[in-house]
Amino acid sequence: MIERILVGVLALGAWCWASGGETMDISQTDIVERVLNFILFMGILWYAMGGALKKMLLQRRARISEKLSSLQEERRAIKEEKEQALRSLEEAKQKASQILSNAKQEAYLLTQKHEQLSKIAIEKLIKNHQSLMEKEEVKVQQEVIDEVLEELFKSKQAHFNLPTYMHLLHQRVIP
Repeated sequence: MIERILVGVLALGAWCWASGGETMDISQTDIVERVLNFILFMGILWYAMGGALKKMLLQRRARISEKLSSLQEERRAIKEEKEQALRSLEEAKQKASQILSNAKQEAYLLTQKHEQLSKIAIEKLIKNHQSLMEKEEVKVQQEVIDEVLEELFKSKQAHFNLPTYMHLLHQRVIP
């Protein structure tokens, strides 16, 4: 601030000195008195307003300091939040990997269970089919026996006793 005032005074002095048009002798000017008056004026101004100016500058410094401390506190809080978020992310990754491994294990167990149930169902189907085949075979045998007996009884040509009937039936049914 003081530098600006001094530069202004020097520029004003140079302008005033150069505006004379004719050559001027430095002894004919009152530059010394003007500089002294200016210095005296600045001293009085500084004395009168220096306390208020210092107070204003101290208040500004305090505001800047408070703002800096609040920004540092905010930065620290953000850093803590970031660290907390990173910890939460790591926990989430661990939980996700655990869930994934559990899901794979459950899928494996379910496939094993379904394979076992399928095997049991296939075995039951095979047994049912075999029993149906046996029943059908017995049914066919019975029909053949009935057919043979029917033919023998209808035709009065053959008159056999019981052991002969049994022998014939046995030969016809079991080839």
